[in-house]
Parts: sequence; C-alpha cells; structure tokens
Amino acid sequence: MKIDRRIIIGVCFLFACCLGYTQTGIKGTVINSVAKDSISLLNPFNGQSPQLEKVAIGKKGTFEFKYNPPNIGFYFIAFSDKKTVLVVLKPNNSGQIEIDASKGILVKTVNSEENELLKSAQEILAEHLGKQTTIEQATDKSAAQKQLEIQLLEVSKLEALQKIILKHADNYASLALIEYLSSDQYLTTHDSVLSTLIKKYPNDHFVQAKSQELESSKKLAIGYPAPEITLTDTAGNLFSLSSLKGKVVLIDFWASWCRPCRMENPNVVRMYNTYKQYGFDILGVSLDRDRDSWLQAINKDSLTWNHISDLKYWQSEAAATYGVRGIPFTVLVDKDGKIIAKGLRGGALEQKLKEVLLQ
Repeated sequence: MKIDRRIIIGVCFLFACCLGYTQTGIKGTVINSVAKDSISLLNPFNGQSPQLEKVAIGKKGTFEFKYNPPNIGFYFIAFSDKKTVLVVLKPNNSGQIEIDASKGILVKTVNSEENELLKSAQEILAEHLGKQTTIEQATDKSAAQKQLEIQLLEVSKLEALQKIILKHADNYASLALIEYLSSDQYLTTHDSVLSTLIKKYPNDHFVQAKSQELESSKKLAIGYPAPEITLTDTAGNLFSLSSLKGKVVLIDFWASWCRPCRMENPNVVRMYNTYKQYGFDILGVSLDRDRDSWLQAINKDSLTWNHISDLKYWQSEAAATYGVRGIPFTVLVDKDGKIIAKGLRGGALEQKLKEVLLQ
C-alpha cells in the first residue's frame, strides 16, 4: 500500500510536538537591561573559544539562543557589563528563564528543574548579602558584635544551601552548588550528591572528575581513617602509624633544614611533655635527605618521640600521600585512627589537645 508522504511528515511533526521537542536551546526575557544591549552564551570549559552565540535583546526584553548542547551541562549567559548568569542547558529543550540584568540573577524559570534550583540558591545568596550589608552599615553595633553576627549569618547561609542541595541531590545543578560548601566540613553532602549523580549521569565528564576528586579528598577528610604510613625509623627498622592506635597522635611533617619547623619544635616538645600522660603521642615524619642532619636535629631539639623518614626530601612517599605542600604540617589523629584536625600549630594545636584529651 502506498502512503502519502505528506501524511508521514505530518505524523512525525505531531509526534515531535507531543514529546516536547519544539524548542532547542534556551529562550526567555531580560529585565532592567541597558537599551539595545546584547548577550552571549559562553562555554566556561572552553578557554580558547568560550563564546557559542551572541544575540540582541528584543524590544520587550526577549532573547533566544539556538545552540543545542550535545549533553546536559553548565553555561554562562554574559552581559556587556561583564555580569554573568550560570544556567544549565540540556539537549533539545532547556526551558525558559527570566534574568534581572541589574543583579545578574535568575528571577523566573519555566520547564527547567535545574535552573529553578540555581534560582533558589541565588535567592539564598542574595538574601545573605543583603543582611550582611545591613549589619556592616549598622552604627549602633561594635566591630566585634558585627563580626559575630556575620559569622552566624554565614553559618545560616551554608545550612540553607545544604538543605536544598540534599533535597535535590539528583539535580544536575547541585553539582555546582556543592562548591559553596567546604568538602572538609560538608563531606557527607558532597558524597550524597556525587554518589547520586554518578548513577544518573555515568558518562558526564564533570561528574566523573568531581567524583574522583571526592574519592581523593576522602583519604584526608576529617572523620575518615588516616592513611597508613610505614617508613624507616632512626634505628633502621620499619615503623607504622597504626602501631600507635589507641593514642591521640600528632603526625608532624618537618625537616632539619626547615627553619619554621625548628622554631616550632620547642612548643611541640612542651605539648608532648604536658599531654603524653593523657594518651598523647607524636610521630615525626621528616622530609630530610641527609640522615646525619636528621638525627642531629632530633637530638639537638630534644624530640623524644618516634621518628621516621625515607630521606627522599619533597619526594617523600608519606608527604605525597598526605598532600603536603609546605612544612611544618600536622595531622591530628584520634584513638581510633581517624583524622580530627589538620594544619594545627601553637595555641590552636594546644586548644584542640585540651578539647580532645581533657574534656
């Protein structure tokens, strides 16, 4: 049977409309824009040629980008005054948005749960900024009071962001929003989002990269087990961090040639002598390369705890494992072998030791 070609075309068109594929790219309106302004669509991950498209804003503030992305991803809509608005685009239909050009924020979204989540986050950030400005401009508050209120406001902002991120852990936009939360302090939130998104978008390069980054940060995250260290001690025998389990241990990365380390050593000695009776111990990990210099520094500075080194200088295996970029650097480990603090020295370290050992 011969079928009219026009019928086939009509059926295909109707089928496409029913599936919602009538729009590609993203369109919307701009309010508070400069007369005869234009906007650009940018790919933030293409440093050499980020601009994908440039369009003029219509008389009624309307615009439409035709660019149809191959996969879901993040893009910037940029104005002539350098303001940018982060948006999520998806293949075939990215929905509609309304942008306030004066503030550089989304004020309305249609048919885009990703951009709706970005809008919600922008509202939280804008509200926080407004409250912070009010505090800073207050004339009836002391500087200390203002600082305290701003700190509390910051905590409130992060908690609000965390709440909406966890509620929408499967939303692609959460991938950008978790950047507002420190992976050290909000590791479980990062983990929740990325473990969800890697299942939903297993081939997305951005999700893959962030997941790999998270797995690396877990190795040194507070609350996670400290990576094992096994190196040669001063007697030439292998010594492991795990042999000190049951004590609160300070892993102290240092070297005989490191002047700040040597200046800090008297404080470390004093803390060791004060708190060792309460179950405190130290494991000195040296980035030395000369054995005699290492041993002489230990003796001269009266460092009477366990010391290990592979004498590989900055190529130290332990330093690489712990991501050491400068010394002195410390990692505090609890009795169960879990990291409880990093980078503490002087008074900050002693305060933490009192908190952990004496309370």
